[in-house]
Amino acid sequence: MKHACKRVSQLTSDSFERELSLTEKMQLKLHFAMCSLCRNYHQRLATMAGIFEQMREHDLNQDIQLPIEDKQRIQSVLEKEK
Repeated sequence: MKHACKRVSQLTSDSFERELSLTEKMQLKLHFAMCSLCRNYHQRLATMAGIFEQMREHDLNQDIQLPIEDKQRIQSVLEKEK
């Protein structure tokens, strides 16, 4: 992997965790214009991030209750650790 592609792959990953600086955003855009591999990598990460966000939102909207046996088991383990 070329040095520039390594840097871009790191920036691509970072872009899903933090706001990139203007310089970093420009570096990505310029590199994506020339490198289809990195552009495809970014698109795949964006797709996965979108899927994970949908899954998270779905889970938050579900009224999932932990069975009482599991709650009791967790509580007994926590009490033993005290």
